[in-house]
Amino acid sequence: MIRRLISIPVILGIIASPVNASGLKTPPVIPEKICEFGALTPIADLEFEPPVQDYAPSPAMWRIADDDTTIYLFGTYHILPEGFAWRTELFDQVVENVDELVIESHDDPDNTATASDMDQARIMQLFTEYRPKVPLSQRLSKHNRAKFLGLLDAFGLPRERVELAPPLMAMFGIAMAMTRAQGSERTFGVETVLKAEFDETNRSISGIEDAVQVFENLLNINTDRMISDIDKSFDEWDGCDGSELEDLVDRDWSSEHSWAKGDLDDDLTEEMTEDPFGRAFYDVLIVDRNTAWRDWVESRLERPGSILLAVGAAHMDGDHSLVLLLEQSGISIERIQ
Repeated sequence: MIRRLISIPVILGIIASPVNASGLKTPPVIPEKICEFGALTPIADLEFEPPVQDYAPSPAMWRIADDDTTIYLFGTYHILPEGFAWRTELFDQVVENVDELVIESHDDPDNTATASDMDQARIMQLFTEYRPKVPLSQRLSKHNRAKFLGLLDAFGLPRERVELAPPLMAMFGIAMAMTRAQGSERTFGVETVLKAEFDETNRSISGIEDAVQVFENLLNINTDRMISDIDKSFDEWDGCDGSELEDLVDRDWSSEHSWAKGDLDDDLTEEMTEDPFGRAFYDVLIVDRNTAWRDWVESRLERPGSILLAVGAAHMDGDHSLVLLLEQSGISIERIQ
C-alpha cells in the first residue's frame, strides 16, 4: 500500500495511481486497534543503501544554435544523494564557456531580498486562499484516518501543518520526507551545484518562469480523485505493518541511474496520464510549461550569447517534450550527449 501511495511522488510529485486496474474493489482492512503513536519506525531512523554506479555518467544534453546564439539544453535532477556522479568532460566544457545559466526559477540577483519577500508573501497568500475547510484526514474514510495520521508521525511531519495545507502540497511534503530519508537532498541537486559555480564566477543566473505562478496553477487542480485514490490505498493497509516503509528506503535508484545514463523513456509519462488527476497534473507541470519554454527559446535566439538552460529532465520525455516541441517549431536541435 505505502509503496503505491508515495512511489510516484518520490519521482516527480505525482500521487494518484489506479488502485485496481481491473475495477474490482479490495475490501478495506479495518483492524481492531490502530497502532499506538510511535509504533511505526520513523523513516529517519531507517538505514538506506546508497546508489552504486558501475558506469560512466552521461546525462542527456542538446545544442540549439544560430549565427550568434548558442543554447545548451540540459535535463537536470533536482534532488540527489551526496556523491552521485553526473558530470562529464563535455558538460564541464559547456559550463566553463557559456555566459549565462538559466534555470526554472531564480530570484533577481540585483534585488534578491525584495524578490524573495514578495514571493514569500504571494505564497503565504496562496496558502491562505487554498487552505482546506476540512482537514485532510477527515476527507478519508473513518477507518483510514488514524492510519494516515500514524504515517505522518513516521515521516516526522507535523500533523497540524499537513492537515491544514492544500492536499497536493501535503503530498509533496510526504514525498520530500521520503527523499530525505533515502539520503537525497536539494543541496546535491544539479541546479544548486550549478548556481554556486556561476555565482562564484560572477556570471548571470536567471529563471525561465515565475515559480509562484506555477505553484498557483498546481493548487487549482481538483484533488478529489487524488484523495479518493489515497483512501483506497489505505484500505489495503492495517496501519501497523511498517515493512513497506523499509522496502521504500531500500530502493534501487533506477530513476536516478536512468537519468545519469542519458536514457529517455515514456514510462513515467504514461503513468502520470493514466487517470484524470494525473492528466491534469501532467498538463500543468509539463505541457503548459514546455509550451512556454519553447516560446522563450524562440525569443532568446533573437539575442546573441551562449546559455546553459538547465531544467528538469522529465520535460525532455514524451509526446509533449520540450525537445519535440522545439523540433516541431522548426528549431534545429542536436543531441550532443
